[in-house]
Amino acid sequence: MTLSEDLIIGKRGKTIPVKTPLSQEIKKSIYMLIFTLLAIMVLVSMAYLLNSSQTTQKGYSLKQQQLEKDQLTQQTHDLVGKIIQAQSFSSIQNNELVKKMTKPEKPVYLDVK
Repeated sequence: MTLSEDLIIGKRGKTIPVKTPLSQEIKKSIYMLIFTLLAIMVLVSMAYLLNSSQTTQKGYSLKQQQLEKDQLTQQTHDLVGKIIQAQSFSSIQNNELVKKMTKPEKPVYLDVK
């Protein structure tokens, strides 16, 4: 409807708006309600998918970092063990008691099978 169709000029020159039937107003309201509900459903679905994909990505990243932490912890334990072994050998060698010991002239090694 155009502006001229929405208004009727009365006998005294007053403009009177055209009344629309109640059934048309109800149909228009139903269409707007359906459109609004569909829009809300689409937005909620998109928000849910976005949230669930972010949760999955964070879980994957957390798992990767946990594996890296475990590897680094194992590497740290190995290196600490090597340091302890190296320090213990040097402390034994530098011990005064070991220095006073005599070295064997011809050591005999046994091969056990």
